[in-house]
Amino acid sequence: MSLSVCPPVHPVNLGEELQGFVANGTLTHLKVSFSRDTPEGTETQTETRPRYVQHNLLSHAKDIVNLLLKENGYLYVCGDAKNMAKDVNDTLIEMVSAELQLDKLDAMKRLAGLREEKRYLQDIWS
Repeated sequence: MSLSVCPPVHPVNLGEELQGFVANGTLTHLKVSFSRDTPEGTETQTETRPRYVQHNLLSHAKDIVNLLLKENGYLYVCGDAKNMAKDVNDTLIEMVSAELQLDKLDAMKRLAGLREEKRYLQDIWS
C-alpha cells in the first residue's frame, strides 16, 4: 500500500488516472483535496471535501497511521518545502503521536524510521 500526496498537474486528468489505479487495484483508496484549483463540474462538491492535504490526512488519521506503521505502507509527498510539505510533516507527527499515544519526539523518531526505510519519501522544492 502506498499513499501519495502531490499537487495536481491538471486535476481532471490526474483524477481520471488515479481513479484507474483504484479500479485496477493498484491503490485501495483515493482521497482528493483542492486548495486552489477545482475541477469543472465539482464546484458544488468541494464544500464537503477537505481543502488541504493535512485536513484530509487528519480525517483519516487512524487508517493512515495503521497503513504506515502496522501494514508497512509507503507515503510519497511532493510539493513545496516551505508550506505544504512542512504542514504535511507536522500533521503526520501529530497523527502518529495521537494514534500511538507517543510524545512528539517519539512520533518524530517513528517518522524518521520510515524515512530511513525509504517508506516516507519527499520530492519537495522551494
